[in-house]
Amino acid sequence: MTRVATLALAFVVTLAAVIGGAAAVGFVTADGAAPAPEIQNDHYLDDDLIVDDSPGQGTVEMAASAGSQTVLVDPGVEATGPGPALPFSLLGLGGGGVDDRDIRPLANALIENGHDVDVYVPDPGQRRRPARPGVDRPTQLGERLAEADAFVTFRTDYEPKQLDEIESFVESGGHVVLATEPDAAYSEPGAASLDATLDVTTRPGYVYNMDENDLNYQRVYAEATGDAALTEGVDRAVFPSATPVGTAVGGTDVLRPIEGSELSTTRAATEAPLLVRNDEVVMIGDSDFLSPENARRADNDALIGNLADFLVTNDRTPPGDGGSTGSAPPEPGRPPANGTAG
Repeated sequence: MTRVATLALAFVVTLAAVIGGAAAVGFVTADGAAPAPEIQNDHYLDDDLIVDDSPGQGTVEMAASAGSQTVLVDPGVEATGPGPALPFSLLGLGGGGVDDRDIRPLANALIENGHDVDVYVPDPGQRRRPARPGVDRPTQLGERLAEADAFVTFRTDYEPKQLDEIESFVESGGHVVLATEPDAAYSEPGAASLDATLDVTTRPGYVYNMDENDLNYQRVYAEATGDAALTEGVDRAVFPSATPVGTAVGGTDVLRPIEGSELSTTRAATEAPLLVRNDEVVMIGDSDFLSPENARRADNDALIGNLADFLVTNDRTPPGDGGSTGSAPPEPGRPPANGTAG
């Protein structure tokens, strides 16, 4: 047999094998199109899990009538440039900033109700005056905390001296909201020191629910279990990606995942809280619920308004100051509490 005849025969045999094999497994049909594969995942077929994907309406309102307060926000930005980043861009207020920390619904509610929102970004170029002998000068964060009444942070790694300043801030009556994420244990491993300082805890993994959720299995619902001030008007909250949190001693579980929720690290059912309060400290196992699009899901707008009230109704008494800033009466002629769309 010639070489050409041999190659032709090999081509025919190969083609026959491909077509025959395809026919055997059903890849080729009469019209030449492959049939759609059958979906085996029941949670994608359950009609009960198809929910309204429209965001709805969200209005973040405050009820607290405290006088003007200063809320310091630390978005966890490292000092890598010649100067600090634009503060409002970090809150999604100026555009072109750090989108991960878009907390406009909370910031807008505070501002529209007469409070100041400051953003802490460490400035590597800031010159600090040399300390006098025997005088322990505060860090940049400590200087800003001394002027604040409340503090919002995202489980950042802090130096030991900064942790001492945060602890002193809480001991003087300042309120703290600490929000974390499931991956914070990997991205900010040193943040466990902040947890210990504030007497709160977190667990590895994320909570999910295959039976009932908001748009996808990681967007879990949480229901109120305690602390009426933080759960006023909150039947259900939605956390887009939540990790379990807790308190070291004597705290209160405020929101727990609904029935059917499980923990990713164990694949077992979990009722571990997603929001807790320990006196002047509130810890939340998610931060994305603060964004504008998530503020309009379920009762997140009411929850954000309650957190704003918690921040400004403090008994902050800075060291050396005999007065209390958090219980000041409303300013004369000040209009009632405003609301702002989330």
